[in-house]
Amino acid sequence: MKTLLWTSERFHGELEFRFNDRGLLIGYDDRGELTNDQRAWILNGLPRTEKELKELAATSRSIKLTEVNRDISFDDFWQRYDHKVVSSKKKARAAWERLPKAEQMKAYNFIGKYLQNIATGVAKKYAETYLNSSIWNN
Repeated sequence: MKTLLWTSERFHGELEFRFNDRGLLIGYDDRGELTNDQRAWILNGLPRTEKELKELAATSRSIKLTEVNRDISFDDFWQRYDHKVVSSKKKARAAWERLPKAEQMKAYNFIGKYLQNIATGVAKKYAETYLNSSIWNN
């Protein structure tokens, strides 16, 4: 299975597309803050294959596709969360290793949405607190 995340400067968040080994769409998750028109446009022209999605991205300057590995490492998480100065890498690694692989994937994928929704004046959670709180399941 291959997972591609679609991000764009035209909306906040990300859209997740999951494809089987033959490149056929098997799952779509909308974690973006889209307008109704944007959501209708996506759903009406939903790419059914990985090739169609990549062709769509190639014709647009605003679409960015990122392939997500199924097994995300702690170092991938640590780099993406990017709170190295104040978070404890040792504590965060321990929290990461306690999570099942599926939860690690959810935690990793939720980082973008979490960062966009931090209220003004509210500090970003320590990486270990983020992992221990399981906010991606709320």
